[in-house]
Amino acid sequence: MKQTPPEHTIVCPLFAEWKLTDAVREFRETMDISGTAPAIRIPMPNSFIGDVTATITTTTNATAAHTTGPQHIPLIITGWQRTRKGGRFFFGLEVTTTDEFTGKTSPPTNTPQTPAPVPVTPPAGYLSTLKRMHRHGLSLKSSESFIAGILTTVFDRRPQKYHRCRPLLLATDATRIILPDGGIYDLPLSRCLTPEEAASEQILRESYAIYRRTRGYECTAPIPSPTAEPEIYLTADLHLGHRNAIHYYCRPFLPDDPDTMDRVLTENWNHTVRPDDSVIFAGDFTYKAETATTEYYRSHLNGTVTWIKGNHDTDLEDTCPSHTIKADGRTFLVIHNPKHVPATYRGWVIHGHTHNARLGKYPFISFTNKTVNISTDVTGYRPVPLMEILTLIREGEKSGRSEPILIREMPRAQDL
Repeated sequence: MKQTPPEHTIVCPLFAEWKLTDAVREFRETMDISGTAPAIRIPMPNSFIGDVTATITTTTNATAAHTTGPQHIPLIITGWQRTRKGGRFFFGLEVTTTDEFTGKTSPPTNTPQTPAPVPVTPPAGYLSTLKRMHRHGLSLKSSESFIAGILTTVFDRRPQKYHRCRPLLLATDATRIILPDGGIYDLPLSRCLTPEEAASEQILRESYAIYRRTRGYECTAPIPSPTAEPEIYLTADLHLGHRNAIHYYCRPFLPDDPDTMDRVLTENWNHTVRPDDSVIFAGDFTYKAETATTEYYRSHLNGTVTWIKGNHDTDLEDTCPSHTIKADGRTFLVIHNPKHVPATYRGWVIHGHTHNARLGKYPFISFTNKTVNISTDVTGYRPVPLMEILTLIREGEKSGRSEPILIREMPRAQDL
C-alpha cells in the first residue's frame, strides 16, 4: 500500500475522547465561543511515523499473524497552546509523547508535537482575549498578565460571570489511527479495519482487551512476588460498579461495560495480592453503593485490608480516616483526600481521590511536594507494592530528582 505524507495521519486516543471533548467545552465557555465544537485531531507523533508506517506496510503486504510495531502510542496532553496572528489568538491542544516503544534504552523523554488543530478561536480581539484569560486564571506571560490586569481593573467594574476551566494534563494512549486515505488502522489488532469493523462494538472490545493485556493493565495470571514474605500493597479509587468512572477517568473499557471493569480490577487485585499479604486501601471502593454490594465485592478480594474511608464510601463498614506507615526512615500518612492532611504535618503523603484528573499537582510521585498518588488510574489498575514506592523515592532523592513521575511505569506483557 502506497503511503502518503505521514504528517496527515491522525492518532485517536479513544479512552480520552469524552474527557477531551469536555475540556474543549469548558474552554469554549470560558472564552465565550459559541457554535459546534470541532473534532479533535491529533497528528501522528514524529517519533512513531517510521515504526507505524512500516507496521502498516508489513501487515498489508504479508500474511504474518504478528507484527513488531507499536500496539499503542503514548500521549501526554499538556494543555492549551496559543499562537497569535495579527490581532487574534488561535488555540490548540499541546501534545507530547514518549519514546518508550522506539527500542531505545535511555529513559523516556517528552517530545513536543504540533498542537492538535482544534480551531478554538475567540470571537474577540487580542486585548479582549487577554482580559478574559486573566479573569479566568488562564496562563499568560508576565507582560500580558500586567496588561490584562490593568484592563480588568479599569473596564470590569461590574461583577463578571466566571467559568471553571480546569488545568489540563492528561496521560493517555492512542490505539487507532486515521490514515491519509481515510482508512482506520487498529494498533492492538495490528490491522486495517473495514468501515463495518471500525463501527463494531465487538471489534472495539477485542482491541481494548488486547491493549490492556499488552500494556500491563489486565493481569491474566498471578504476578510473581520478589519475596516469599508477606508484602504490603496500596491502592485507591476503584469505583467498582461506577459506569461514569470509565469516561471520567479515561479507563480502557467500553463506556457501557462496568462489569468488565469490575472483573479486571478484581482479577488484577487477586493476581497481585496473595492471601497472606496486606493492603492499605485509601478510599472510594465503590460509588455510594449499599452495604450488601460493598460486602459482595470485598468478599472476593485477597489479603488483609485496612480500609480508609473515601468521600463516596457511604456504606463501607470498618473504615478509618487515615493510616500511618513508618518505613525506610520515613513517615507516610495514608489518607483519601490530600487536602485533608493536617497543616502541621511535614512527612510524605500517600493519597487517592484525585485519580488522573489533576496530574499537574498530584502525579504518581511528587518529590517536591512529598506526595504519592495511588489512585488505580495512575498505578496501572492494580495495587502497587510499598517496596516499589520506597525504591522510587530513595532513587529519586539520591539523584536529586525534582521532576515528578507522572504515572506508574508498567511492565509490558512479555516482561511479566
